[in-house]
Amino acid sequence: MKPGASSARGLCGALVGLFSWLLTTAAHVFAGGDLPGGSGAVFLGVVCAGVGAAAGAGPRDGRAHPAHLAIGILAGQTLGHLVMTLTAHHGHGDAWPSLEMALVHGAAAVMLGVLISLVGHLDVVCASVLSSLRLVVVHRGRARSRRWPSTPSQMRRRLLAGVTRMRAPPNVVAFSS
Repeated sequence: MKPGASSARGLCGALVGLFSWLLTTAAHVFAGGDLPGGSGAVFLGVVCAGVGAAAGAGPRDGRAHPAHLAIGILAGQTLGHLVMTLTAHHGHGDAWPSLEMALVHGAAAVMLGVLISLVGHLDVVCASVLSSLRLVVVHRGRARSRRWPSTPSQMRRRLLAGVTRMRAPPNVVAFSS
């Protein structure tokens, strides 16, 4: 798996859910309806979050196909429209949108799918660059070793530091038995 691939999938899924909610709410308001409130808003948020989670569970390499994301956005808009139709009575009276409205939503979903796919790709590229730079930044040059003393007395002291001590037990232990 590439560096940042799982975060790119999560980012794409979150953006699909967010834009599904935004486009659905904006279309509802522009059609003459009110902003959803109460249980309708909560249900719309849950539906759009579920669509975003499904869109974020894409391929393992982190590269989400724009068509997959556009289908996710369209599904989120369609389900969101049905939720708003069922929970609130809005101005355009019909449960299904007109052909013109469906075409505009479809075009917006395709454009957003391409843009979200590019954002996911940029996330993977940035994570890869940052992981490569981390190797360069963390490296702090050559390892330094301590110099050994060069005079014979210093070498003797260093090499024989633990050898010159007494190896017998302490006097208290030796005479107590």
